[in-house]
Amino acid sequence: MKPLRALPARQARLLVSLALCAVLLPFEAAAQGVVYDVQSQYQRITVVDTPSGYRQLLFDTGTDGADAIQSEMNLANPDELTLPYARYTIAALPAADQLRRILVVGLGGASIQRFLRKLLPDATIETAELDPEVRSVAAKFFFFREDAKQVVHLGDGRAFIERSKERYDAVILDAFSATSIPRHLTTREFLEAVRDRVAEGGVVAANLWGSDAGYWDMVKTYAAVFPAWNVLNCAGAGNNILVARPSKADLGVKAWADKAAAFEKAHPTGLDLPELILNGADTDAIPGRARVLSDKGPGGHNGPEL
Repeated sequence: MKPLRALPARQARLLVSLALCAVLLPFEAAAQGVVYDVQSQYQRITVVDTPSGYRQLLFDTGTDGADAIQSEMNLANPDELTLPYARYTIAALPAADQLRRILVVGLGGASIQRFLRKLLPDATIETAELDPEVRSVAAKFFFFREDAKQVVHLGDGRAFIERSKERYDAVILDAFSATSIPRHLTTREFLEAVRDRVAEGGVVAANLWGSDAGYWDMVKTYAAVFPAWNVLNCAGAGNNILVARPSKADLGVKAWADKAAAFEKAHPTGLDLPELILNGADTDAIPGRARVLSDKGPGGHNGPEL
């Protein structure tokens, strides 16, 4: 989430809606080194190296440095998850009964994909990415490598899910534009399609922006589709990770943390997942004013909105 400039109220509200993959961290504008800059079919893509040794991915940059860090990599340790939202996303994995096949919607700088490939070398990790240029940038500048178990499908994530016949043990929703979650990836109809692609005992993890005006609408929409769900507040960022299961068997926070402890023994993450779960669990109730989002709502379903 980018720091807000002095903007008209309507533009400020739009910027506050920055959600998936973007976090409230400063873009080191001073002395940044632009590594790559290109205008793709969907957005302007900029890669910068910071004075402190991090490589960052930005979309639709402005001129004052107040831009969202969409993805970040420690050049000295490329497998480190430097952004808080990414670490909390991994905390969702122990909620799944098994992790043989994982789908990620949204590639960015591939930090989660690289981490998963190292953590779960036997799992197949598939990614649906709309922008071919993002795929190219991830490969050229963020050490992303495809192989038989690390596969990218180019095209709209919703269309991919609706066409797919596969079932996934984990679905990570991490698609984004420079300013918001694309609307067609927030509705009940989309989440019903996601639910249908989740294997028995599987889990869904979605990156949401907690102060977005429509945040509780999104949470209520997930709650309308998934009978079991939890929210993790990401310490150090404004992101919230919503973790949902299609199974009616609710997974309480303590049971989830216990599963995370067992998961850490089998697959050491270095993140202390039980602590992230126990300290991040959000118990706030959905407010009565929240509504379920639908394709039939204002604007309808217009497809990709990057």
